[in-house]
Amino acid sequence: MDINGIPPLSPLESAKAILGEHFKNYVIIAQDYDSPTSYEVAFSDPYAAHGLLDCANIYHQQYLNAGLDDEDVAWIWEEDDEEEED
Repeated sequence: MDINGIPPLSPLESAKAILGEHFKNYVIIAQDYDSPTSYEVAFSDPYAAHGLLDCANIYHQQYLNAGLDDEDVAWIWEEDDEEEED
């Protein structure tokens, strides 16, 4: 608690407060170190969050494909024929 008896903001609440001051719409997805299979989500508007996540998904897919369309990317998987000796 601070000197006024107000508890400090959590990191997610702090991020929401900062982004809310500067941006109309935002989405925050955060994963805690202690629980790698769970996450926390915060957003300003559910409809805007849907659009932002769609755009982010397209951007991320292009990033993973080095800027190429999905049709132009061919992943080649090679089998390792060597067996490890004990």
